Amino acid sequence: MTFAFKKYSRPSLMTAALILSPVLLQHASAAETVKESTKEMGRDVSKTAKKGARSLEDKTCEMVNGKMECAAKRVKHSAKNTVDEVKDKADDKH
Repeated sequence: MTFAFKKYSRPSLMTAALILSPVLLQHASAAETVKESTKEMGRDVSKTAKKGARSLEDKTCEMVNGKMECAAKRVKHSAKNTVDEVKDKADDKH
């Protein structure tokens, strides 16, 4: 059996599943209501997707333009990822 894979500029479905599986497993044991758990899972999925997209954009920029030209974007994306983490931690406390 052979599979035909197309080249995509965005992460594949399999990559997304590998990234999201720890997020989904983490929420399986949570003792929250279904609504709260669903809301939190949505925020985590969104945060993970944004982080992955920023990483992909950084790597693509480096391949096309070189590391030095993309350094500012990498710093900006790193700051955004940190802000997302802080927001997520603050939401967890509520």
